[in-house]
Amino acid sequence: MVVAECEQTRLKAKAEAKTEELKSSTLVACLSKNSATKTATCVLNGVNFLLGGNKVKRLEKENAQLHREVEDLNGQIERLRTDMQKLKDNHAREINRTYEQHQQEVSNLKRLLDKAYEWFPSFKRFLNMERECLQYGFTAEQTDKLLHGQAVNYSGLLHSNEYRRNVLADNVTAQVIRDEKRNLFLHINQTPFAQWFKEQFGIGQEQRRGLRR
Repeated sequence: MVVAECEQTRLKAKAEAKTEELKSSTLVACLSKNSATKTATCVLNGVNFLLGGNKVKRLEKENAQLHREVEDLNGQIERLRTDMQKLKDNHAREINRTYEQHQQEVSNLKRLLDKAYEWFPSFKRFLNMERECLQYGFTAEQTDKLLHGQAVNYSGLLHSNEYRRNVLADNVTAQVIRDEKRNLFLHINQTPFAQWFKEQFGIGQEQRRGLRR
């Protein structure tokens, strides 16, 4: 009985010793494995750093150059905007200056015309007759002769603003006549223009026939 108990105790102690040995071996193996893994990782990182360092530096350099180019481009755009705004402002000032100058010239001309109308009443009548002769269809040269009292032979279309019609004149004689009040009237074949124009279309006869009906 005692022998059996002693044998059992011995086997138990041996088993425990074996277990402790196995644990120790396993721990050493694990430590060795972890150390190898870390070492491999460090080696790989070092290799990657050595192999990729130049590329990273090149990319960083290119990136910095790109940033500088973008900054330069932004600066050029800003300067261009400033120059365009200056041109726009200068153009606006020039337009305003030209407009003000034109308005001043128009005002001076109007003032001179008002004085001329006041000092020479017939001057305004001549200007009005000039405008009417040009509207009737006479040329500037023919109008100038008419305003000097000369008779002008005319063939061509004559226009009436009153009736909004044209009439073909064939070798008529036009002349500007001044009455006793120094008013100016255009005559065609010694007939006032308005009356002569009516006769060409029988306007007066048409109106009289309409009244009779």
